[in-house]
Amino acid sequence: MYKLFTFLFYFTFLPAQSFQISGLILDNQTKLPISDVNIIAAERGTASDKDGKFSLYAEKNDSITFSHIGYQSLKLKISENMNIFLQPVSLIGNSIDVSAYRAISGLTPVSFSTLTMDEISMKYTAQDIPMVLASEPGVWSYSESGNGTGYSYASIRGFDQSRIAVLLDGVPLNDNESHQVYWVDHGDLLADTKDIQIQRGIGTNLYGSSSFGGSINVRTQIQSDKRNIEFSQGLGSYNTSKARIKYESGKDLGKNTSLVLRASSINSDSYRKFHGSKQRGIFFGLEHRVSVIKNQFRVLIGYENTQLSWDGIAGFLNGEKQSDIEDRTKRRDSYKAYTDDFLQKIFSLNSSAKITNNISFRNISYLVTGRGYYEVFKADQDFYSYNLDINNVMSDESEQSANTDLLRRKWIDNSYYGLVPMITISDNNYRLDIGGEVRFYAGDHFGEASQFSDPSLNARFAGEWHRYYQYLGKKNILTAFTRLIWAPVKQPFAVSIDLQNQNINWDLNQKKIGHAAGHELSANWNFLNPRIGLVWELSDSLSWFVNTGKAQKEPADNQIIAADDMFSKPVMAANEVITDLELGMNFTFNNSYAKINGYRMLYLNEQLKNINLSQEGEYSYYSADSTTHSGFEYESKIFIDSNTTLGINGALQMNVFNNGNFLPNTPSSMMNISLSRNFSDNLQLFAHYRKIGGMYIDNINSEDGYINSFVVLNLGVHASWKMVNVSLKINNALNKLYSTYGYSYDYNGYNAFYWPGAERNTFINVSVKL
Repeated sequence: MYKLFTFLFYFTFLPAQSFQISGLILDNQTKLPISDVNIIAAERGTASDKDGKFSLYAEKNDSITFSHIGYQSLKLKISENMNIFLQPVSLIGNSIDVSAYRAISGLTPVSFSTLTMDEISMKYTAQDIPMVLASEPGVWSYSESGNGTGYSYASIRGFDQSRIAVLLDGVPLNDNESHQVYWVDHGDLLADTKDIQIQRGIGTNLYGSSSFGGSINVRTQIQSDKRNIEFSQGLGSYNTSKARIKYESGKDLGKNTSLVLRASSINSDSYRKFHGSKQRGIFFGLEHRVSVIKNQFRVLIGYENTQLSWDGIAGFLNGEKQSDIEDRTKRRDSYKAYTDDFLQKIFSLNSSAKITNNISFRNISYLVTGRGYYEVFKADQDFYSYNLDINNVMSDESEQSANTDLLRRKWIDNSYYGLVPMITISDNNYRLDIGGEVRFYAGDHFGEASQFSDPSLNARFAGEWHRYYQYLGKKNILTAFTRLIWAPVKQPFAVSIDLQNQNINWDLNQKKIGHAAGHELSANWNFLNPRIGLVWELSDSLSWFVNTGKAQKEPADNQIIAADDMFSKPVMAANEVITDLELGMNFTFNNSYAKINGYRMLYLNEQLKNINLSQEGEYSYYSADSTTHSGFEYESKIFIDSNTTLGINGALQMNVFNNGNFLPNTPSSMMNISLSRNFSDNLQLFAHYRKIGGMYIDNINSEDGYINSFVVLNLGVHASWKMVNVSLKINNALNKLYSTYGYSYDYNGYNAFYWPGAERNTFINVSVKL
């Protein structure tokens, strides 16, 4: 009744020349919305909402003032649509609550972008995280299944994800032995994600896996303003389904305690046949806040069972061009190859304490465990390779000539745990971060065989699994780091200096089973990685940055030895080294902003990989003495009005060997155009246009295997009514045929194979919040 009376009062007495103004208020550095900004025009006032939006009635000749604690006040002449960028008063002072591994706008001289919770909600259906990141500058993503479920991959600046540092709430996610990231283990994690920061280049990553191409920092959300109980069900093409139930406590446990619990199930038959996946996920978060102390305990449990085949679709066979990849039926063909089954559990405790106004302490404690296998039926396997002559009664020649069909499983049972303490000291002129990481890893690898076609073997093993290899890998990592940001008050510059020292101790012990040599290997690497950068603010609307630095990485285990293969012998593998130089500029206009940057990265001992044709699910490696990754990236966003946003970003890449040939499977260019429109608080439409440049699939740059550039258009709509939310997404709306990855080899001529992207597909989701 009070709101109705207020509305009628203003409607009756507003002068004829009054009109409604509306707009959006953003932080000039982070470009994120600012809530609770005080807005006054003449004697009328309001405040911005949680999305930074505002509206009020005013007269045409009035001035309007925007003010908020921590920001410079701004006074402007009124216009009908106003998009406002407020400048923070003290970047250093405001940064003390930001963890050292996160980039800080205006202070850290790196290229980065941030996906907010609203943007994630708009783009996410049931796909893995890399497919959502594909809308960001310099990120190239694809999946083995074609439709984004199951095994998916992300690359930045031509570096695959084994050279991208990934952190989940500060916990390193890269595998300790292969450096890979297995996104399939984290189904529906985006349902809990607060934001994702993607840094490009060596960035600000201070611990965890070394960042070459970039880093991906995922933060999950525990605290909520009110209690929510959500039931969600989604259905889509290729028999894809997603079910979720989620509880957020709000104030149920008091104003200082928050709890979130989510359980999810994702299933898909996938675009490619025999690439079905099942993902199960549980997320639990508990946060407690007392004065200046905050503790967050999280548990993430992920299970996946994925069907995969390693082979692509033929484009060339024995030097003859094939049409399979261009046939809408044949490009989906595959065969039942192997099953991947894995369960991972992540436990973490994030603690922070503000000791004084200028000193804060943080610590991350974590434990990650995993156990799983991949399984494949193998025909005509010799006894020798599987140590099947357990009584040693056969000669080596007889073992190698005796064959059997069998079911093979390769197991991994691993865990790692660690601590990441850090202290931050800051005042209005500087910020100093000092910390480190200590991590201990152990992985037990073993292979088993069963279901033999040879009757004598079945009788000998009586249906039991026969273990034919085993080895234990251990890795202890000790990292120390410091970062100094010096930004004198009333000066237009900020200098950033980082220094990281990382010591890695590695052991591998191969158990002597049958013909296995029983290798006992060890190595120690010590890396010193310096970085320095400068941010210079020419005005409130224009700044530039420059940075240079060095990063190093130890070889993956299987670059040294394939310890599951008794014929494999250890080889020397050099550590990889990269030197990065970047220059960028940031612009802010009345209703938009833009970022541009260029980079040149010199890479020594780059380890490259290709599909291993003899071992499903594995790669073969080769080394390049030196390569160069260079390019140009851009990002802009235009706020057409408070309800309409246009985003444009992209990258031009030149990733080459020292002989001038292009690196395989790295697009020459990428461009994203996104348009979103809120027609009301209850209806939003969006479109995402993506153009990917062409790429070679091999290091000889054969034109026969070249993947041509392609375009993908995705459309979506979100609608809500009271407690019900409905979203519909149409992927590849133009129904284009395209390929995302390829490999080749020479045997009786040129042979090329491709992983296809999905044709037009849809997903609809309905959720109810109580």
